[in-house]
Amino acid sequence: MKTQLITKSFEQQCLAFPSRVDTALAEIETVAEAKDMLDKASAMQHYAERLKAGVQIEKPIAVGVLKIKAKIGELMPAKTPKETGRGKKSSKSDLPVFDKVTLSAYRKLAKHKDRIEEYAETAEDVPTQGEFIRFCTGAHVSKNSGENEWYTPQQYIDAAREVMGGIDLDPASSQAANEVVKAASIFTADDDGLSQEWAGRVWMNPPYSKDLIGAFAEKMAASVESEAVSQCCVLVNNATETKWFQRMAEVSSAICFIAGRVRFWAPDRESATPLQGQAVLYAGEKRAAFRKTFGSFGICVEVKR
Repeated sequence: MKTQLITKSFEQQCLAFPSRVDTALAEIETVAEAKDMLDKASAMQHYAERLKAGVQIEKPIAVGVLKIKAKIGELMPAKTPKETGRGKKSSKSDLPVFDKVTLSAYRKLAKHKDRIEEYAETAEDVPTQGEFIRFCTGAHVSKNSGENEWYTPQQYIDAAREVMGGIDLDPASSQAANEVVKAASIFTADDDGLSQEWAGRVWMNPPYSKDLIGAFAEKMAASVESEAVSQCCVLVNNATETKWFQRMAEVSSAICFIAGRVRFWAPDRESATPLQGQAVLYAGEKRAAFRKTFGSFGICVEVKR
């Protein structure tokens, strides 16, 4: 049925979409024109998603959509009438109205527009606006050490310790992070936690770079399946569409979808709030204790298998 719905003509349109967008955007001069183009591209994207067309077809459409949004961010004035409190629309420029969050994201896309192709080449899944911005800005963790290292606030560590009765291991840590986590053992970037044996009660806030988070997710899942890890709490972005999130969810007993976004910290730097929300995945037998303790942070659900 899928192959019947996705015609060869539609597939060719999708594959050629980014280059067609480049040509069209070169001639666009107003936000209204770009917004009209975005509406049409978004409809095309929605149609492909409904057909479950797959990454090969959906990816080029998503790349084109990112380019159009970046164009809108580039064309928008530094302060819109809505932002300056002079009304919802400017009769002079007839600017489309965007909410503050959307407009901020489009401006960030514009700032990094030259990296859209680079990001698309590295992305295994369909590119998204949030993932692209994180790719460019290094929001949250890109490594387990260095400039982009961000740590978990105290309250989430305390909750994990209360549920599990203690923390035996943090496999993606540093000496600074462990001042809060206080795990009995840690693996730093120099230790290469992926090559070590994990055991006992584990807390993990893994590195978020694409080449590492999948590997840490697989290590966590395999360690739970082998029963080497008796309990585990993992704090990650709530990227439920990704393979790494699904892999950890497979072995989890419960998940807390945190309300709002976690404000991560780092020594001698201001805290940082990612653009996406977070979740804590729990593997172990203490489902009730997890729901009770983490329920104060957001909605908790048990994983049924």
